Amino acid sequence: MEKISCIIVEDCQVDMEYLRSLVEGQETLALKGCFYNPLDASAFIRQHSPQLVFMDIDMPVMNGMDFFKTLSPQPVCIFVTAHSEHAWESYEVQAFDFILKPARPDRFAQCITRLQEYLELKKRSDIYESQIEKNTITIKEGSTKHVININDILYIEALKDYSKVVTRNKKIMTLSKLKHFLEKLPEEQFVRIHRSYAVALQKITKVNGNDVYIQNIKLPVGKTFKSILKSAL
Repeated sequence: MEKISCIIVEDCQVDMEYLRSLVEGQETLALKGCFYNPLDASAFIRQHSPQLVFMDIDMPVMNGMDFFKTLSPQPVCIFVTAHSEHAWESYEVQAFDFILKPARPDRFAQCITRLQEYLELKKRSDIYESQIEKNTITIKEGSTKHVININDILYIEALKDYSKVVTRNKKIMTLSKLKHFLEKLPEEQFVRIHRSYAVALQKITKVNGNDVYIQNIKLPVGKTFKSILKSAL
């Protein structure tokens, strides 16, 4: 598998070295450069077009969020920051992920696994549409149509502009955002628990702190969605 080219933009040397160790520990990532502020990174990004940027937000010279907005075309961006208040804004600018410092190795590895899945999906230009009806979702994948009973869905995961619909027996990708699904699916059956996840209420087997369990599958509950989940249960 071809490695994912990436850079790090981080103004703190200690945090830089820690993040570098996490990146270099992932066989699928190829680290091409480390920069202490966005302006130093800007020329490299324009010239070499890395696929992925790990970036802090609160930095001198230019805020990482503002810098990301200036990039065109935009690489995939994963914000790594100590400031949780920026989480929703990162979602609004369509960052791929938002990791709080210090980044836990397991959380980092989970993010990279999702990233691989997303990049593989982007290569498959035959995935175009989904149609939601009263009791089913029909997902077109090239010449193949997958018809999924809504009652069979365990959860739906957002992968930037795509979504992954997960049942007990299959995982199907579609070029539809999670927001699109939630606008069409029965609101009494599904609830959003995280910016990246919506779950079928009847499939939840346990709620433990900041996690929801669907059998042996553990999914995170975002801070801003806790009250929504509590009201729905």
